[in-house]
Amino acid sequence: MLDIDTAIREAMKAKDHPALIGFRSVKAKIGTKLTEAGRGDKPLTDQELEALIAREIKERQESNEYLAPERDEHKENARIIALLEAYLPEKLGGEALEAVVRKAIADSGAAGPQDMGKVMGALRQVPGVDMGAASARVKALLAKGE
Repeated sequence: MLDIDTAIREAMKAKDHPALIGFRSVKAKIGTKLTEAGRGDKPLTDQELEALIAREIKERQESNEYLAPERDEHKENARIIALLEAYLPEKLGGEALEAVVRKAIADSGAAGPQDMGKVMGALRQVPGVDMGAASARVKALLAKGE
């Protein structure tokens, strides 16, 4: 996983300004998360770190929707997005997603659409699952009664 301090140090040595901005932004999110009330001294889990990185990517993608592609900010955001995506697990798709969804349905004992929450809760624990695609697949399978 990402060692944020090392990544910042290497970006500084390489004089890679977009990488430095991206890693510092993630570090700020980590600091905020670690100071949440009730957290205590618990370190971040890999899932929490992945969620923070994904949130940073999403914020920059949303920002780019309102920026013209020729602007420097747009190019910088695109570079940061590409850099941070390398630290996320590869998204499951196609047959792999289908297999994971079917296993989650079987493991949770879901019988119909009313059990969708159980299945989605189980899928949240699986790294690399695109929850939007998984939700649609779960809904379709539970509606069929599979």
